[in-house]
Amino acid sequence: MHDALFADQARLEDPHLWERARALGLDVERFDLDRRSDAVLARVRRDFESGVRAGVVTTPTVFVAGQRFVGQIDLAVLDRLVG
Repeated sequence: MHDALFADQARLEDPHLWERARALGLDVERFDLDRRSDAVLARVRRDFESGVRAGVVTTPTVFVAGQRFVGQIDLAVLDRLVG
């Protein structure tokens, strides 16, 4: 689902989410109930607030060795930092 969502970020409305869920073989009714649950809402809110506190302003944002990278990440730069 993650890959499908990032591949087509302009189409995140319910009908498109349901179609992706179907394509992945998920129970669409359960998927929809789960994603609208209080537990999921609380988790998303917690993650969002954590990102704001960390300085995240867009996705993707990646932190490597204390350095923030926003948007597309040059893999050569990433390799130098972690290698």
